Parts: sequence; C-alpha cells; structure tokens
Amino acid sequence: MKIRLHIGVATVFTLLTLCVTTMLVAILYFGNKQLAVHTAQKQMAAARARSVEDMLTVIRGAGNVVSSASVFLSNFPEQANSLVGLDVLYSKIQGKEHYYGLYFAEAQSGDFYQNINIPSDWRVFGPDQRPVPEGVNRVQRIILDQADTRLETYYWSEKNEPPKPFLSRSTKYDPRSRPWYRGAIEHSEIYITPLYLFESTGNAGVTFSKSVFDKTGKLMGVVALDMTMSALSQILNDIRIGDHGLAFMMDREGRLLAYTSTRSDDGMARFVSANPNEQIEMDNRVVAGAVSQWQANQQEFFNFVSPSDARKHIASVAPIPEIFGAQPTLGLTVPEEELVGGIQRTTKRALQFGGLAMVVAVAFTFLVARVLSKSLGRVTTEARKVSNFELGDDLNLKSNIQEVAELEAAIASMKAGLSSFGAYVPKELVRSIVSKAERIGVGGNSQEVTLMFTDLQGFTSQTEGLEPEILMPALSEYFEAMEEVISSNFGTVDKYIGDAIMALWNAPIGDPDHPNHACRAALACLRAEEHLNSEQGTSPLRPLHTRFGLHTGPVVVGNVGSQSRLQYTALGAAVNFASRLEGLNKVYGTRILVSEAVACHVESEFLLREIDIVIPLGASNPSRIYELVCENGANVSDALKRELDSWETCYSLYRSAAWQDALNAFEKHRQLEKNELLVDTFIDRCNGFISQPQDSDWDGVYRFQSK
Repeated sequence: MKIRLHIGVATVFTLLTLCVTTMLVAILYFGNKQLAVHTAQKQMAAARARSVEDMLTVIRGAGNVVSSASVFLSNFPEQANSLVGLDVLYSKIQGKEHYYGLYFAEAQSGDFYQNINIPSDWRVFGPDQRPVPEGVNRVQRIILDQADTRLETYYWSEKNEPPKPFLSRSTKYDPRSRPWYRGAIEHSEIYITPLYLFESTGNAGVTFSKSVFDKTGKLMGVVALDMTMSALSQILNDIRIGDHGLAFMMDREGRLLAYTSTRSDDGMARFVSANPNEQIEMDNRVVAGAVSQWQANQQEFFNFVSPSDARKHIASVAPIPEIFGAQPTLGLTVPEEELVGGIQRTTKRALQFGGLAMVVAVAFTFLVARVLSKSLGRVTTEARKVSNFELGDDLNLKSNIQEVAELEAAIASMKAGLSSFGAYVPKELVRSIVSKAERIGVGGNSQEVTLMFTDLQGFTSQTEGLEPEILMPALSEYFEAMEEVISSNFGTVDKYIGDAIMALWNAPIGDPDHPNHACRAALACLRAEEHLNSEQGTSPLRPLHTRFGLHTGPVVVGNVGSQSRLQYTALGAAVNFASRLEGLNKVYGTRILVSEAVACHVESEFLLREIDIVIPLGASNPSRIYELVCENGANVSDALKRELDSWETCYSLYRSAAWQDALNAFEKHRQLEKNELLVDTFIDRCNGFISQPQDSDWDGVYRFQSK
C-alpha cells in the first residue's frame, strides 16, 4: 500500500508540476524577452557612455597637445622657427601613432615647420615614396621662402642624430590658405576641422589648431595637430553589441561619418566620406535604416525593421557632450533575434522535455531516498566532528551518488583547509572555512602585482614625547582609516612596518585592473587623511602627512615563515623599487609617485605629470617616475592647468638639454608651482649643468647615491 500510495502521489505531483512548469515557462519567456531587451538597452547605454569618455579623452588629449604647444611658443617665440622648438613640439606626440603631425605656420611669411610621426608599419614615405631608413620614426618638413622661390625640404630625424635632408623641391603650398589655419584665426579657442583627407597620406582625419600670440598680443601664427581616425575607429569597434551588432557615428547635422561591420565580419570601422557636404553612399542597409528612423523621430531607444532582411533590430542613438565645438552622435544596433532567439529555443525545448523530466525525477527520488539517508547519516557524523574541530582523522567515506560524493568532498576539503589555516591563527578563532583539499606550506608563485608603500613624514620626531598608551590608539586609528580605503579598492594590506604600510593588488585575489585600483586607493587615502586632519579629528598625530610610492612588476607571492606560523607576502626587486619610490617623495616634495610601469596602465584614467628619469639606490635600470595628480574627469582648476602646462614646458626644455632656457623657464615657473622643492631641485640641477656641461650623449637619467 505504501508503494502504491507513493506512486499515486508521485503521479499527481508530476501532473501538477508539469502544469505549473508550463505556465512558469510561458511567463518566464515573455519576462525574459523583455529583460533581454532592457538589458540590451542598458548595455548600449553603458557602451555609449564608455565610448563617450574614450572619445572625450582622445579629443581632450589632442586639445591639450595643441594648447600646451601654443603656450610653449608664446612663452618662447624664439623657438618657433628653430630645431630645438621642433624637438620640444615632437616630444608632445612622440610614440602616439594616432597623432600624425604637429606643426607651426608663421603668420607673416607663411614659413612652415612640421613634425611627422612615421607609423611603425610604414616602409616608404614622401612625395617620391622613398624607403624609410631603419630606426627612423620621425620626419621634419620645413617650408621657407628663399630668393624667388618657395622651398620645401624633408629631413629624416633619428634620436641623438642631426636631421638628414632627403628631399628638397619648390612648392606653392601656403599654410595660411588652409581651412585649419583660417579656422584658428576665426576662433579664439581651439578649432577642429571637419573630417577630410590628409594631403600627404590620403587617409581621413581631423586637425586641431590654435592661434599663437606673443606677449604683446601680436599674432605669431597657428600651431596645429593632425589626428588620424585610428583611435576613434577602435572605439567604434569596441562598443559593438553581440556578434551581429553595428556601431556608427554622425556629425552634428545628422550626416553619417563612419560605421562598422559586425564582429563576425571582423572588419574595421569605415569612414565613409572625407567631405561632409557629399551625399553618403552606404552599402549597409541596416545602418541606413537606423539613421533614417532616428532622423525621423530623434528617440534615444527605438526598434526598426531592416530593409535588407526584414529582421527586427534594437537601436540606441544619442549625441555626446560638445567639446571644442564638435558634437558627434553615436549609434548602436543589434538584431532582436540575437537577444531573444536563445530564449525562444530554450522555451520550446523546456516544454517538450519538462514533463518527461519531472516523471523521471520523481521516480528517481524514490530509488535514491534510502541510499541517501544512510550516506547522509555518515556525512552528518563527520560534519559534527568538524564543528568540534576534531580534525585528526582522515575522512574515508565513499558514495556512488553525485550529490553525496560532492558533499563528502566538501567535508574533506573543509577539514584540510581548517587544519592548514591553524598555521596562521589559533584554532579557537576558526569558525568555518571551505578551502582546497590540500595542506598549505612555505612557497609561492611568480606573478605581476601592484605594490604600495606609505610613510608618515616626521613620525619619529612627532611621537618622541607621546606615551605608548596615547600613541598606539592614535596610530591604530590612522591604520584603520588607510586599510579601509585600501580594502574598498580591492587591495590587501600586507604588513605594517612602524608607521609605514605595505599593500599589494592582484594577490592573493586576482585583479586584472590592479594598477588603476591602486592609484584610486592612493588618492582616496589622501582624502581620508584630510578627514583625520580636519577639525573633527582628535588624533594627537595631527597634522598627518603621508607619502606614497606605487610600482607594478613581477614578484614572488606566497607563504614564508615556519610550519607553525606562516605569513603571506611578496618578495622581489619590484618590492624594493616601490619602497625606494616612496622615499623619493622627500627629494621632489611630492605626495604620490608612481613608476613608469604603473603610468603605462593608468594614463587614460588618471592625470599624471612626469617628474624625472631616475635610478634609485640599489636599482640598475632607469625608470620614468610620475606624480599622480587626480583622476581624469575630476574638476581641475584653471590654476592647476596652467601649472601643469608650464611644468611640461620647463621639463621638455630640461629633457632637451637646453639648460639656460630650462633654468629661465623653471625660475619663471616657480611663481605658479605650489611644490617649491620640486622646482628648486631642477633649478639646482640646471645651475650645476651650466657650470659643468654634460657630455653630448647625456641620457637624462639621475642616479641616486643614497636612499
């Protein structure tokens, strides 16, 4: 009777479950369809937001190059028509292949001085398609009036070598007739041309230009930067949704400028016209349908049917914020089938197999119930031993039922993990842990991490008169504030060394964005310190003044110590370099110094300024070091912008070994710079180099002989 009753109940239960499941599948289908569409809209909005920030970063970067070049030429008009001036201008675009050229056109004579970046994949260059010499990645182009002719000369330019002319010819080219020159004269701020074909390459691009005036207000000329569309092309390709999604860009008037292929076609973005006044001819009817629909209704999100395949598409179109007078519009499309097709197929299969699966599941439940009961009893006994920390006996249970076998494996893993964890902390503090089914020991793995070292300025002298009962709580309050900020930015405090902190990112938990998180944590630590130093703070250590050093590099991370007491830490040359970097703050008067390895990762998200190229004591290789100023997008005051632009000009002169010009610039910059120690350091160096000139092969590296 019991068996029959169980079978009858199981049958009724199966039928009811099948009905309920069918209803739930239908509800879930329509709900998931709407959710998929809503999710797609959110993805489009997020992708557009990312691309907007990336585009603004690219546009701001180009604007900053032109602005700083204008400041340099205004402050040093004698460099406008010199090779030194060309070198300083080139330093602003060196290594950035989407900047094709930076140049200056003189107002009175039309003389033209141009730096041209040679992309790494170019094998020939120039009007006569001359082979590019090995190691050359820069060309200088100078146009001057000589006698009765206007002469254009091209020079190969190689590092530490004088420019070598390779082509000289007469020309009628006058930069003052070009749209970028006239646009800069007509606009008081930076002018951006419409998309056009560069004369020298035939490729599409835009030009940023700005008028240059001397100190008396007289027009000297126009400085301009040619930017190719490679950076914007990559941004468009990156924001496509799904395998068949498309991205496109229009100008302020709604004319199509560029569109992508799908990911499955794997094509780069196509710039359809170099002349915004031309009629655009598109071979992609999906993009054409999206543009036509948006021009008709101007909605941010809408659906449309593609005229090419009659499929329904979801689209999102909206303009980005205006900058320097430019305001492109970005659009995204994706077939609705790509989002909900999987839901439709899954729903159909669920309806077909749901009933059968339920019957089989109920029947199987009866078969395994008694076996489960016996096996679970043994597992319960072992779990009770684990809860009492009776970890000595090995777990020797075996079961052919997958769920029970997995539970037994979890108990075994828990026992091994708890036993190993006792090497770190007393067992009475352990409450529950699930770890790998293996015992840990001394050893580690090599991996890249980002390290932070901090130090409190004047801590020793400041705490000489403090009693331990006062010092310890105050220092603990400081450490707690710092650790909270570091942990919230995915960092791990490795150890406290007196008043110093050593922290690391990307270990023990992986973090692919560890350099950015470390920089964000350092800035947040400064804000936490400001709170501790505020009137609400009660710490006897006030005023607190923390210095930071950040470096990214390979280290060995793992366990060191003895089997009874282990410590998780990082070892290697990168650790020593990060510590040395923190100490260099005392030399330059800075708060946060980051290495070149960190700067390469974070330069798109944070505002940095290069400070020096150094070899700290104990290191063998030179490294550029940078001051971390703030996050990109933060409200930067006009005074700070002027300070940073002026510093870049001074530092460029210093790097080019123009000692007297650099000295004059630094002495003038001292009126803008808040960090007087930084300026005085370079003034002393310039005076030293003037009195004792360096060799012609001076590499610009400053070698420290002490910590």
